[in-house]
Amino acid sequence: MSATFTGRAPGKLILLGEHSVVVGHRAIAAAVSRGTTVRLTDVEGPTRLGESSIQDDRLMTALRAVLPAEGLQVDIFTDLPVGRGMGSSAALAIALLRARAAREGRTPDFAELHHDGFLVERVFHGNPSGLDHCVVAMGGAVLYRRGEAPAPLQMPSYPVVVLDSGVAGDTGQLVAGVASRRPGVDPALMRLGELVELALRSLHDPHALGGIMCEAHARLGEIGVSTPDLDEMCALALQNGALGAKLSGAGGGGVVLALCPDGGEALVQAAARRKIAAFACRLPEA
Repeated sequence: MSATFTGRAPGKLILLGEHSVVVGHRAIAAAVSRGTTVRLTDVEGPTRLGESSIQDDRLMTALRAVLPAEGLQVDIFTDLPVGRGMGSSAALAIALLRARAAREGRTPDFAELHHDGFLVERVFHGNPSGLDHCVVAMGGAVLYRRGEAPAPLQMPSYPVVVLDSGVAGDTGQLVAGVASRRPGVDPALMRLGELVELALRSLHDPHALGGIMCEAHARLGEIGVSTPDLDEMCALALQNGALGAKLSGAGGGGVVLALCPDGGEALVQAAARRKIAAFACRLPEA
């Protein structure tokens, strides 16, 4: 029987600070309790892709960036929505590197995951910031500012519900759109940065944190990155027990993150009745 080796990595969500982080403010991101598993199997012949729940023409290029050209079958399993700002490519990168290290009989350190994670992420994103695969590799919650090393952040692991708009937002286009609306949107960007600082003092108070999330979503609407569908999903969340809800990521689509200390069962059921894909998980990963 051929030897097999596995690696797993979580996805990620931005709790607060998207777009304001582009202009120098801090942001809070966290790993979630859903992710990606990669299985490597020793085989004869060229390295190849086997079973995969991620369909992307760039996958083999990404695999070749960090794996030998011969001798492996790669199987990929994920329960993350792909292309929705949840770090699906970063989770793939880190899971792949952990499986590679397991095959070599060792545990990779953060420096290796960070360096080689870039090799995979660049295949999908060209010139990524590095935030996604840093958060995925570190796990837990992370405080991030551009130009600084991400720092671990202590916060409770909250039950949340993720609602999927079914639309992939174009991050580059959305960031450029916000830039084109400056300085008119600068007050909203400043407030988004202030909300991160308020949240840092409220991470153990879910009611306060929920209120901060709701205001953040309103400010993201002011800078032009929310959509009627995202606004509607936030309203649905608040009507079904969420303490706070906001878009997570660049906007224009992607997902809504709802803070649901009761576990969010009512919200998941309400979303299903509206034909909205939704699932419960924990943030940060427990």
